[in-house]
Amino acid sequence: MNGDMIGRVIKGRYKLIDERGRGSFATVYVVRDLGDNRIYALKVMHLELSGDGELLARFQREAHILLNLSDSHVVRIFDYGNDNNMHYIVMDYIDGQSLKYYMINQGPMEPLRAINYARQITEGLDAAYKQGVVHRDIKPQNILINSKDIVKITDFGLARGRDTVTLTQSNVFMGTAYYISPEQAESGRSADTRSDLYSVATVLFEMLTGRPPYEGDTAVDIVIKHMNDKVPSICRLRPDLPLEMDAFMQKALAKSPADRFATPQDFNAALEQLTQVLPPPTPQADEGKRGASRTPVPPPAKEARIIVISSGHIIPLNGDKLVVGRQDPTLGIYPEINLADKTVGRRHAYLRNQQGTYTVEDLNALNKTRLNGVTLTPHEERTLKDGDILRFGSVEVRFELR
Repeated sequence: MNGDMIGRVIKGRYKLIDERGRGSFATVYVVRDLGDNRIYALKVMHLELSGDGELLARFQREAHILLNLSDSHVVRIFDYGNDNNMHYIVMDYIDGQSLKYYMINQGPMEPLRAINYARQITEGLDAAYKQGVVHRDIKPQNILINSKDIVKITDFGLARGRDTVTLTQSNVFMGTAYYISPEQAESGRSADTRSDLYSVATVLFEMLTGRPPYEGDTAVDIVIKHMNDKVPSICRLRPDLPLEMDAFMQKALAKSPADRFATPQDFNAALEQLTQVLPPPTPQADEGKRGASRTPVPPPAKEARIIVISSGHIIPLNGDKLVVGRQDPTLGIYPEINLADKTVGRRHAYLRNQQGTYTVEDLNALNKTRLNGVTLTPHEERTLKDGDILRFGSVEVRFELR
């Protein structure tokens, strides 16, 4: 799947007009329904993966689960199917950004705002809980916030319901390491709603402090900390928070599910109690707070560039979507960022700018793309931060956002 898909019509009805995001096994497009002229989001599974029975079952499972979930905090599904071996799901188009976008660009949040988002996430999970569904991949990237400040949970691809057949027989954990519960890391099949609530608590921790509760050099390091390390004191990292916040985190991030909040309603009741002891927002925080009655304050514009480490050559990143590659006039290939090295593919990677958030995506290049020494999975979009080191083939560059 690539830019050539733009303009294509799926099932004789859904015209692809823009690419919204790309993951490791599916791409999300903005589409127009030629029947009623409405705008939707359409997720298409990567064609080369359609023969993978387990991934296909995961994709179809997401559609089935969303069809049975109806809640204002869960992205709605309208249609799904298969068009010439292209498996697709048609969903609500959310006019907004992911929670990750605001965390990256605005830093630690005012406490009442962070708790408001956490409560909305938990309300959506309560609807899933009542249907016997466990999301299993709650993280900021899967939380969308629309223009009215309403949270929408998306990406139920790892979710399991009461009657879900186990697809993966190994004990390899699913989800993202920063937000995964100890029991899910040990055995994904043992996760229940308390695991999802653990993930919500890790997201709240990061919203309030600017960092997740556990960090490490590798995913394995982080998972081991989730399983063994003490819960860090959030009040030590952010002294303006009341001690009740520490007590909440100690319970919400307990190693044993039995020691945590049992249901989403219990979790939200505890959040409600926290709002009673939090100090009122400062005028500065109140001015920057997003709300239904307030106009969002955009983050200050920053300039991005990459610097080729071996030569010091500076390349400004001007544009929303730039191809990193190697020029080949014979084939008529002229990437926006030309790295004249034979180890660099002609179309090696994308660098994208989504309203100030920069990402990198490997285009299945022969010599791969690396981010801070980690080889990227082809077509998996990764967020960049100031000072990150990228390697395209043997060419090493530093990303700067100043």
